[in-house]
Amino acid sequence: MKLRTALLSLAACSISFSSFADVTLNLPQSAELVLVNGVNAEGNATQILNNGSNQIAFRYDKNYRENGDTHLFRSEVVVMTFSGNDATYTLQLPKISSDYQAQKFNRQPTLHLLAANGSEVPFKHDVLIKDGLQINRDYQQEIAQYNLSKAPAALATAITANEMQRAQQQVSPAEKDGHIDQAYVIKMLNYWYSKADTTTQEKFKANINN
Repeated sequence: MKLRTALLSLAACSISFSSFADVTLNLPQSAELVLVNGVNAEGNATQILNNGSNQIAFRYDKNYRENGDTHLFRSEVVVMTFSGNDATYTLQLPKISSDYQAQKFNRQPTLHLLAANGSEVPFKHDVLIKDGLQINRDYQQEIAQYNLSKAPAALATAITANEMQRAQQQVSPAEKDGHIDQAYVIKMLNYWYSKADTTTQEKFKANINN
């Protein structure tokens, strides 16, 4: 019983902290999301994100006219990592109206992240490139590998949400006929303990010893 109570207490602490999702990210119509914090995404709707570090991956998707012809530009996948607290940010992309500008963006993407007052917000960005065939790419796997590297926009914590989501899908249900799967308890206990800060870990150990 003590173990179950301690586990629920740790989980509740984490949920209470993560519930303050106070970073709002506005996207332009030309941005097509691919990933948000390691999870597949699409569209360009406004994103409500947790305070702290966040990572998105997107394409610049736009039609432009040059010499009387209409061209469709779909950029390579751009990865952007930024941090913020209780703020609203807007992603701003450059105007593209020629093949030269499109290719230049692919080689070296230029973008801006603006705060509500118009000031520049610091961020890191990179291009998620895959050699060979581009059909049926597994972006979640690609970004997980990217985030384990020392690449400019890597964010190790972005892997956690994806891993946690898969773990929750695999362990279902945790309780059956009134009995909790003890392997599940140990797995989740270790997970939450590893994510807790030193103070929370000490409180957890004190709870176990009482």
